[in-house]
Amino acid sequence: MDELARSPRMWIEDLSERGGGVDVTVRGILIDLKEGSGLVYRCPECKRVLRKGVCRIHGEVSGAADLRVKAVLDDGSGALTAVFGKELTEGLLDKTVEECIAQAKEAMSQEVIRDELADLLVAQPVEARGNVTSDDYGLMMIVDQAKILKVDVQEEARTMLEELEGPA
Repeated sequence: MDELARSPRMWIEDLSERGGGVDVTVRGILIDLKEGSGLVYRCPECKRVLRKGVCRIHGEVSGAADLRVKAVLDDGSGALTAVFGKELTEGLLDKTVEECIAQAKEAMSQEVIRDELADLLVAQPVEARGNVTSDDYGLMMIVDQAKILKVDVQEEARTMLEELEGPA
């Protein structure tokens, strides 16, 4: 995904000071998977996530299945909530929504998908690109592209030293 390099890489602390950013890249560790991640059902009217089959606006409805990740991404300077949509979540799981529905039915629990995502993502270094907004709850990134990083510790250390000391 060389396309990630075309977006400015920013620290979360800087995004917080600016109140967000458009088309930015953030690197950090996914430290938590939030409630509402995995297989969810949405209201067909307003697209809000249902709680026990109930939309807080439209009441009891028959929901449409969806996949998403809501995770806390921390880069050492701050943290934000990163939201991955259906396509990215399917890519991370290497499964379609339909396959996830079948897996959840077999296990008799939607939590099986959330647990799989937690095992896959929590404590992993990630690079994410998207738009960041700020509100009363903090920073939130709607992720357009993401990849789990394979970190070369020596190269990262060299880069950090160069940034601190300048080129040798």
